[in-house]
Amino acid sequence: MIVDIDTCTACGLCYEEVPEVFANRGDGLPIVYIKPFKEDTLQRLQKVAQDCPSGSIILE
Repeated sequence: MIVDIDTCTACGLCYEEVPEVFANRGDGLPIVYIKPFKEDTLQRLQKVAQDCPSGSIILE
């Protein structure tokens, strides 16, 4: 998973919807915790990537 910080609008959707993966790094932009994810977390990641207004969350 990648978050394109150059296109991110810092809306907060990612860390509000999936706080066990994303956090605010202090300036509104997200940091990502890389770790194994449970199936329900993966489904929520897919949804938040789809709903990201700037399309900055890229799942690989």
